[in-house]
Amino acid sequence: MVNDTSLEFIREFKKNAESITNDIDRSKKYRAGIAALAQKAVETNNTTFLDAAVRFTGKIIDEHDRSKAFVDIVRGTARVAINTTDAELAGRSLELSANTEAGHDRSHALQGVVAAIADVGMNMNEPDTFENSKELAGTIEYDTYRSSAWRSIARTQHSNDDTPSAVESANKAMAIINKSKLIGQEIYRASAYVDLAKLFIDLGQEGMARECIIKAVDSSAGLEDEFERSSIFQTIAETQIRMGVRTKNSGLLEDAVESFGYITREYYRTSTRQTLASVLSNLKEDELVKRLA
Repeated sequence: MVNDTSLEFIREFKKNAESITNDIDRSKKYRAGIAALAQKAVETNNTTFLDAAVRFTGKIIDEHDRSKAFVDIVRGTARVAINTTDAELAGRSLELSANTEAGHDRSHALQGVVAAIADVGMNMNEPDTFENSKELAGTIEYDTYRSSAWRSIARTQHSNDDTPSAVESANKAMAIINKSKLIGQEIYRASAYVDLAKLFIDLGQEGMARECIIKAVDSSAGLEDEFERSSIFQTIAETQIRMGVRTKNSGLLEDAVESFGYITREYYRTSTRQTLASVLSNLKEDELVKRLA
């Protein structure tokens, strides 16, 4: 889809980039611009932005930067494919992923492609296409992204009212994180467990959700970086409070307040306190509210 607004945006960006005389700075401008173009494509479902982004990759000098630019393009293409249920775009995202560097970038890109192929295959009632998403998920090198791909598949299955298959896919996603010895930073493991907890609670698997949130806490408690620790415990606390309300489990409400105690950065504390206090006040849990002071 082409319109005057998108073409003007692209022309203006190119004009600004080409006005930069330093080769390295101009390359960086194109790298940042490609990320913006991919985001514009997702916001508008306008592939004109993606076509321009692909053309502009040739303006990026550094190979690693170019690879990461293609990650943005691939994931943007996959997202538009999901938004528009476009099988051709889903296939295009897979083709473009070949331009990313093997390893982290390829894994990150393919996670988005898997989500697109699964979603399009399910919505177009094409079982073979959906099965292709599973095969592709198995090829993803990095454990965090391979697990995330299986979580995307599980959510697609759940949206199609196939909860048993969704639970099976979620279990595969969890097994990857449980067994992984290659996740170098514990915050990534913790984040995966939190997302798994959210998924399992949506699937009605309360026990598995509780197990995942406990693992998330265990993975996060030793984080030395204050921002990382505060950020992940905000997510943990808000997930625990949601789980507690949904399952009517007062123990999870107490766990949420305990997790709040690990948050030391004021921004995260203020935001989390407001969220927890609102929920707990509605539940008449006055003693727990006092503990947030």
